Parts: sequence; structure tokens; C-alpha cells
Amino acid sequence: MDLSKYPLEKFFFFMAGIIPGFVALLIFQLAAPGSFGWFFGLGFLGYKTKLSLILLTAFVIGNSLTTFLSSILGALGGLIGQRESKKPYQPPHALPVAPWRDILWRAALGQRLGVQAPNDTTLVSDALYNLRQEQLKFLPEADRGVAQINLDRERLDTQMEDSKWAQWYDHYHRRVLTARSEWDFQRYVQHGLVFNLETAAVYTILSATVVPAVRHWWIIVPASIWTVLLAAKQYSDVSDFRDPWATLAKQIEYLYKSNSDTVKS
Repeated sequence: MDLSKYPLEKFFFFMAGIIPGFVALLIFQLAAPGSFGWFFGLGFLGYKTKLSLILLTAFVIGNSLTTFLSSILGALGGLIGQRESKKPYQPPHALPVAPWRDILWRAALGQRLGVQAPNDTTLVSDALYNLRQEQLKFLPEADRGVAQINLDRERLDTQMEDSKWAQWYDHYHRRVLTARSEWDFQRYVQHGLVFNLETAAVYTILSATVVPAVRHWWIIVPASIWTVLLAAKQYSDVSDFRDPWATLAKQIEYLYKSNSDTVKS
């Protein structure tokens, strides 16, 4: 079964929203004891109806909290991306070492793109260019002009090809980091549960600043652990986006798997 064809992520993500919603209701009860007494005292509602209303309320509140937290994290990511975009531009060929020059990665991408793949040329670096310029001095003077033109053309061509490889690498760098089509059933469930637990933890920590009844170690410690895990995950994600080397192995695996699936189909 191809799980990517089903909205499993949204399903588990939304259903797990009951967790932070239920935590929010409990904290509200701690802040104002007896607030829900009138609700439980309604005699014309059965316990099943009351339970359904509680779950529905928790579902709505929880998904509102996760949406709010997701928006904040997205805004922070946008600010970091905007800050990165303000850095001075450095052309790909200016890097002495780059992941898109890896032999295995180029082979995998070349197999994936076929005739559309860039030419697999070796970049004429500044050091190599200067060395070959020195070698031109040993040529007859009549041949130096043509040799210099050919060297400059070769350097420009390899720089252009290197830029094309860099563009494809950036494409798959982002794709590997954001694609969820390879997730299995367990990964979807884990994603939905973990982020909602982290949302509940953040809400608990913030609530503890204004609700004294929440300030117990057996509440704060688990909430702090989940909050730290959320911060560490976000830091890791940002670091991976900023570091092109972070996805080299994953890209090679992804490309070879995609090539294998294409052949099978």
C-alpha cells in the first residue's frame, strides 16, 4: 500500500491535536477550579454526549494551538532565510570544495536526468588556472594568444557547468529535507504525536508563568524535556538547510532509489 496517496499525515496530526487541547482544558481547570462544574451538572446530557463535547472542544483548541505554533516556527524560519539572503552572493565555482562535485552524486543525478544532465566536467579552479597560465609561457609566442583564449573559454565553460550542477544539488537538497512521500505508517503517526506533545509542552511552560498550580516538578520537567526536544529539532532543521553537505548521502540514496523505482515501473 502506498501510504503517500492517503492524507495520513493530516489525519494523525489533527487527531493528535486532542492532546494539547486536553492539556489546555486541564490547565484552565487548575487556574479556575470548578469552572466546568456547570457543564458536568447538566442532567439532560448523557455521559457519552459530554465526553464527545469535551473531545471536540479539545480537538478544536489543540489544533488551534498547533496551527499557532507552526505559524510562529514558520515565521522564525522565514526571518532566518531572509537574513541568509542578505549575505554577499558567492558563485558556486568560487567554492574550492562543494558537494555537487561528488562523483557518486553526479553519477546518480546523471542517471536520473539522462540527456538533460549537465556535462560532467572538472572545474578549472583559480589555482589550476594560474598554473596553466604559467605553463603557457613555455609555448611559442605565436601560439600563446590562441592557447590563452582556449584556456579562458574552458574555464568559463566549466564554471557554467559547475553552476548547473549546483542548481540541481540545491533542488534536491530542499526536496530531500521537505519530502514526506517516503514516510511509512509509523513515521506519520510519530510526527503527529510528537509535534502535538511538543505543543502541549510549550503551552504548559507558558502557562506556568501565570498559573501557580502548574508549577510542580512532575509537570515542569516533562514539559521542559519536550520543549528542549522541539528547540533541538528546529535547530537541526535550520542547520541542515544552511549546510549543503548535510544531505549529500541522503540525496545519493534518494536518487538511486528513484532511478530504481523508475526502472521497475
